Amino acid sequence: MMISVQKSGANPPVYFVHAMAGVVPLGGFLARALGPDQPLYAIHADGIDGHGPMPNIVKDMARSYAEAIFAIQPSGPLFIAGMCEGVVIAIEVARELQGKGLEVGPVIVVDPPTVPPGYIRQNQSVDPHSPMIASQLYKRVRDALLIHASLPYNDIPFAADDEQQLHLATLAGINSMAALATHVPETFPGPVAAILSFERAAGFFHPQMYWTKLLPRMQAAHVLGCRHQEIFRSARHEFARVLKFVLDGLNSDSEGERASNEPAFASADY
Repeated sequence: MMISVQKSGANPPVYFVHAMAGVVPLGGFLARALGPDQPLYAIHADGIDGHGPMPNIVKDMARSYAEAIFAIQPSGPLFIAGMCEGVVIAIEVARELQGKGLEVGPVIVVDPPTVPPGYIRQNQSVDPHSPMIASQLYKRVRDALLIHASLPYNDIPFAADDEQQLHLATLAGINSMAALATHVPETFPGPVAAILSFERAAGFFHPQMYWTKLLPRMQAAHVLGCRHQEIFRSARHEFARVLKFVLDGLNSDSEGERASNEPAFASADY
């Protein structure tokens, strides 16, 4: 489910993919921090607003999100960003769009977990339909959504005080969690820029861990002086400043590359 947080702006748009609970809570805050030249779209989990299907497979989610992007922007350039566990969906969205011939800039990955959930063996054998597991998942997702809704700087695409809307959003979030828990990501050959908390940076860069192998074309990385949860709360202003710095650099590089490809004409006096 895509929401246009800020449509106008001269820069290539950013499409921000949700994390495990299914929401992009900082959409409005980031749009204000990035400024009027930066178009921004928030991609929440399909069905989070109670309408439409709720896919529970990452490939299906990525295909749906890519189609939504392509419907409003059939040509590039553009940027895909992913939050936390949603980084793996963002990578698949970028792969889908590249397959359609779109120019996709470096994927911006924001503080993914040290181990992608799909690499945790026990996740592959968990049955989300088991009554005990289903109850635990429901409470975990519902509590996470209520926390997001309780913070005044967050935007969520449903009314948290409406029990039916909250229930449907929770079901969509459970499907998102189940999809991410079982998806085993493959190497992404495209360029990547990372924004990380100091809490997760060491695991992200460790040569024997997963991300250095999954994302071999790391172009830039920035480490924030905060823990993971703080990125989207008390350190959100620092995160927004770094995100703007990253985008300004990428936009500047893109403009320079386009200019270098334009034909040059020499002038002469006669």
